[in-house]
Amino acid sequence: METKLLRDLKVTNPYSRLGTDVSELEKSISTLGLIAPLVISKDNVLLAGARRYQAMLNLGFTETPVLIVDKGELETELISIDENLVRKDLTKLEIESHLRRAKEIYQALNTDEEEAPAEVAVSEENSEGEKPKVEILPAQKFLNMVSEKTGLSPKQIHQAISRDEKSSPSIKEARKNGELSLSQANEIIKLEKEEQEKALPYVRELPTRELKKFIKTAKTQGVSEALAQSPSEPPRKEFAEMDSALKKLMKKMKQLELEGITQADYPQETGKLLHDLKFMLMSESSGNKVDHSDSLTQ
Repeated sequence: METKLLRDLKVTNPYSRLGTDVSELEKSISTLGLIAPLVISKDNVLLAGARRYQAMLNLGFTETPVLIVDKGELETELISIDENLVRKDLTKLEIESHLRRAKEIYQALNTDEEEAPAEVAVSEENSEGEKPKVEILPAQKFLNMVSEKTGLSPKQIHQAISRDEKSSPSIKEARKNGELSLSQANEIIKLEKEEQEKALPYVRELPTRELKKFIKTAKTQGVSEALAQSPSEPPRKEFAEMDSALKKLMKKMKQLELEGITQADYPQETGKLLHDLKFMLMSESSGNKVDHSDSLTQ
């Protein structure tokens, strides 16, 4: 282990993440010192320890102990990925991307190594009693290594890598923006990437149950036909949220009723909201009845 000036280190590694909150790390280093040295390449590129590097700069340190790794390009990249995989503030998309790249590097570095295959269940038993689909993966050592470092199961690792490999750029962007849930992404990546792009404007509004029906049709008849068979305006997430909120409201009102609290006891603002909601529903119901009776007389 050697000592290097912080100003001589090169923070050019794309996996290094500066600008995050390192206040807790600063407290630790101030109290206990730097427990683990920074890891750098032989040409002073920081491979692991970007947050420690940032904390030391913030504290006014000018030099740091380092561990110099003299490895090839792929090995040094894998070191950086390993460092990032144990971070707590990575997004799901970042974890998936890192895992996929780690798998690629591992396979490139171990092309001549024979390993015992790993059996990974990639689906659950369905309601019709069909057995879960099992996929045979070639890198048992890789799965064990990553599982030990991250705490993820082999199945979770496989699914994360698969999502990154199969998702189109627009699907990844939609997930990043919070427009697609993980369960929605797991369904839409069953389509080819080109079909994902065509389906995305429609499926981003579908609840998972409806999305599964859409994907089943799209896989057998094509996305265009699935779109043609679907309503022009899909159920919006807002409708599902309203349904959930109303159910919670009814449940809470029943609980209060059991405790002897009636609507007359509600705060004025709450009572007004309930009155407005009741009036709106009665108006809608009355309008529907009129429309129905008119149609019967024609």
